[in-house]
Amino acid sequence: MEIQAIILQQLQVTVEQFSVLPFPAAVEDEMLLNDFHLDSVAFTNLLVGLEQQLGFIPLGILRGIAFPETIGELIAAYENEVHVAL
Repeated sequence: MEIQAIILQQLQVTVEQFSVLPFPAAVEDEMLLNDFHLDSVAFTNLLVGLEQQLGFIPLGILRGIAFPETIGELIAAYENEVHVAL
């Protein structure tokens, strides 16, 4: 499964668990993560779930240097980290 699909799947699980809003049928890279109404606990849960599936959290996010604002930025952070490791 590719990184984007894993992230979207984990985002859906997190939204269904922590948000009162339903997960949208269509998800665009430009969508703001804030639009999913996830608090810091839910976002941390998202990152933990991604770490369990992908084996890492991007260093920029982990260190608080980079904070993705959109779904596309979150996906790019993970994809860029994989390319750096290769």
